[in-house]
Amino acid sequence: MGALTLPVLLLTGCQNHHDIIDSSVDWYHRQEGGLIATQRPPPPGVNGPYPRVGLTPTTAPELPSPELRQDITNNLLQSRNFAQRMAVRNGTLTPDIPPPPEQAKAAASTTAGKPGENGQSASALPDGAMGAVLDAADSSPPAPASPPASSSSAAPSQLPSVSGKASTKSSKTPDEPEIALPEFRGNAPKVATEVEGPLPEVPNGPPAAPSIPGFAVPADANLKDPVKPDYDLSTPEGTLITFLPQSDQLAPGQDSALDKLVHSRGNAPFYLHCSGETASMDPADQAQAVQLGLLRARTLSAALTQRGVPASMLHISSSAFGPGARVSTKG
Repeated sequence: MGALTLPVLLLTGCQNHHDIIDSSVDWYHRQEGGLIATQRPPPPGVNGPYPRVGLTPTTAPELPSPELRQDITNNLLQSRNFAQRMAVRNGTLTPDIPPPPEQAKAAASTTAGKPGENGQSASALPDGAMGAVLDAADSSPPAPASPPASSSSAAPSQLPSVSGKASTKSSKTPDEPEIALPEFRGNAPKVATEVEGPLPEVPNGPPAAPSIPGFAVPADANLKDPVKPDYDLSTPEGTLITFLPQSDQLAPGQDSALDKLVHSRGNAPFYLHCSGETASMDPADQAQAVQLGLLRARTLSAALTQRGVPASMLHISSSAFGPGARVSTKG
C-alpha cells in the first residue's frame, strides 16, 4: 500500500505548483472532511498579467531637505544621549530585599564567632540561601503551637487488639471559647452638610497687610501683579501656504494658490512670513522652530522663482509661532 501511495503523491505534487508537502497536507485535509477539506480561495491577481518592469517608478520620491533631515538626526542623537544619562542617574530598578528578621537573627546567631575561609567571621548568607529567604518571606506565618497536654493525656492508652498489635487513642483537646462580638452602641452621628444662615461674603481682593509696631511691612506687600509680556497676537496678512507637519515640504494642493499669487502680483514684492509651529516656550525649541521656518522660506522662495518671480523681490522673515507661511504684497 505504501509503494502505491508514494507515486500518487509524487504525481499530484507536480500539479498547480504544489510540492509534495502541500499535496500531502491537502490529501490529509480531504480525508478529514468538513470545512478544512474545501479548496482555498485563490490569491488576488493570480489570473492577472504579470507586472512589467517598465511600469515601476523611476523618479525619486520627494523628501525633506538635507538640512532638516540632519536637524532631525541631531535631535534624535541628543534624545538618546539624554536618556542614557537619565538611566544612569536613576540607577537600577531592582530593589535590595533584606532577609526576614527571624531568619536574619538565626543566621547571625549561628555564624557569630565562626571564622570563614579567610579567618574572618561569616556575616553574609551562603550561596543558594537567597531562594530560601524569599520563599520564607512569601510563605504564611506558622500556626501557633498548641498548649502542652497534661501528663495523663500525653501518654496514649494502649489496648490489645485481636491481631495482637497495639492501637493508640489520641486525646481530644477542649474546645476554645468563641470570640465575643463588639457591643453595639447605636448608629454613628451624622455630619452636618447643610449651612444654616447666610454665607460669608467673598472679598474682591486680599486684605491689606497689617501694620504692627516694631515690624517692617514688606516692600512688595501692596504691589500689583506682574505685567504680562506684550506678545504680538496679530495674524500676518496674506495667503496661507501650508506645509507638511514638522517638514519643509509643501503640502499637496498648493500649486493653484502659488499660481494665483504670481498672476495677481504685478510688480509688487512678496513678503514671506514663515513659521515653525513650536509647541513649547523653551528657548531651544523656539530656536529650532525658527530654523524650520527659514527652511520653509527657502522652499517657498524656490517655488516662486520657478514661476518667474525675481529673487530680489522676495523678503523673508521667520518666527516660532504660526502655521505654515503667509505670502503678502503689503509687508
